[in-house]
Amino acid sequence: MSAADGLVVTGISKSYGPTKALTSVDLTIRPGQVVALIGHNGAGKSTLLRALSGAEVPDTGSITVDGDSTPFTSPKDASRAGIACVYQELSLVDELTVAENLFLGTEKMSGPLLSRRAMNARADELCKEYGIPARGTDSVARLPVAQRQLLEVVRAINRDAKYLLLDEPTTALEQDQVDNLLDIIRKLASEQGLGILLVDHKLDEVFAVANHVVGLSGGRIVLDGDTGTVDRDAVVTAIVGEHSTSASDLAMIDGAPVEDAAPLSEKERTEHFGKPVLEVDDLHCNGLTGITLSVRAGEILGIYGLIGSGRSRFLKTIYGAEPIGGGSITFDGQRYAPKRPGQAIAKGVAFLSEERKFDGFIPQMTSIENVVLPVLGRYGKAGILNWRALKGSARTVLDQVTIRGDVENPITSLSGGNQQKALFARATLQAPRLLLLDEPTKGVDIGAKREIYGIIRTLAREKGVAVIVVSSEEEELTGLADTITVFRNGHCDGAVFDRDAIDPTQLREMAWADAERPAVG
Repeated sequence: MSAADGLVVTGISKSYGPTKALTSVDLTIRPGQVVALIGHNGAGKSTLLRALSGAEVPDTGSITVDGDSTPFTSPKDASRAGIACVYQELSLVDELTVAENLFLGTEKMSGPLLSRRAMNARADELCKEYGIPARGTDSVARLPVAQRQLLEVVRAINRDAKYLLLDEPTTALEQDQVDNLLDIIRKLASEQGLGILLVDHKLDEVFAVANHVVGLSGGRIVLDGDTGTVDRDAVVTAIVGEHSTSASDLAMIDGAPVEDAAPLSEKERTEHFGKPVLEVDDLHCNGLTGITLSVRAGEILGIYGLIGSGRSRFLKTIYGAEPIGGGSITFDGQRYAPKRPGQAIAKGVAFLSEERKFDGFIPQMTSIENVVLPVLGRYGKAGILNWRALKGSARTVLDQVTIRGDVENPITSLSGGNQQKALFARATLQAPRLLLLDEPTKGVDIGAKREIYGIIRTLAREKGVAVIVVSSEEEELTGLADTITVFRNGHCDGAVFDRDAIDPTQLREMAWADAERPAVG
């Protein structure tokens, strides 16, 4: 190996307006090396990945691949240089077969025609080699998540990648699937000489597979060392702050209050808010274990946790989109066990998904049509809809959230912030008792964030709605929520903290308390 070999990042910085996402970041990945990249939510990991994969152009600094420092202006440039990135959001095309996905953009040809036989045969070989129980002719839509995740990795390998970037690849996997993927990562590095950057927050996985670990905090490198010389306490300290509790102490705490953050008693919560709307006791389902929490009328309860801690799955379970395995749930004092979202909506539950573009709205419909979808039954008689009344109600709630754009056009014509506000208008029209929000300000600008915060507070304070907010931004929760609880590895013990009694560093400490255990998705 020559001194020039490697993927070398030198002094790259990236800002979005006044926000500095990366500041003077240096990073080196050598062929045959697995480098783990760790950091709390919002530390800059995703921005760094986008820069390395050509999806973002750094403001300053350089990226050199095996001695070539030609700047990347697009993902194609990075791909030509031998860099492949597998993001959390899988990019496989459901409508295509396994082979078609593996060779998308690099199809094998026989003269002017596609050589499907050759592609299918090679796909069969790759699936067998990497332990994917599928054939090249199988539809990707029928594959479970774990197989899709592996298929993304295999697709990158099939494109002759020299450097592989993996963004939280084990989040949705069960433990045996995690073990299989880690084995593949080891072999790719040791036997094929790939340089691998692994974004991961599970310390067991980091120390099991990585040669080197790099920590990001606030867009800066705060840790850089070989896993053989860096201990776990140093890793946690680098991520959550210099004055944090050690990793071993955190593991012993196992969800108990950290230092000055004392949980609120039920009496204190009763004095501040109304009666409980939702009460969950020892909920078990699909990787969630022992979830215990409650939220009261007029209360904004924030849920914090690492990626894969089970926050989104919990919301989907309450919304009837995931099955309930065990435990008890009461809604306004009555047993509650929705088997589908329609039952949850009928009870007075509204839900805003994290991925609004995929399952939040119907893109071909106008904003007005999307807003009225959950309440069509209220405006029908003998099978005939009263569209005048429907539109009037929709316009009223859309005006309340100050939509900028034509609500008679497809909702996709609006900006991201206005799309999200339209979904809040839909929730308002439902007049819910409980509002579930999964990353409600993801992908919106600062101005839209402030407006969304105002909408949430109005629903809680003036309408008495019980609100549960999942957010990866610690400052967002401590600024918006009344009370905060923490999910770790699919578990929540019910400890609730007043937002004034806990700070972002303490939230990170509690979220990382069990980071050494496998997460659940």
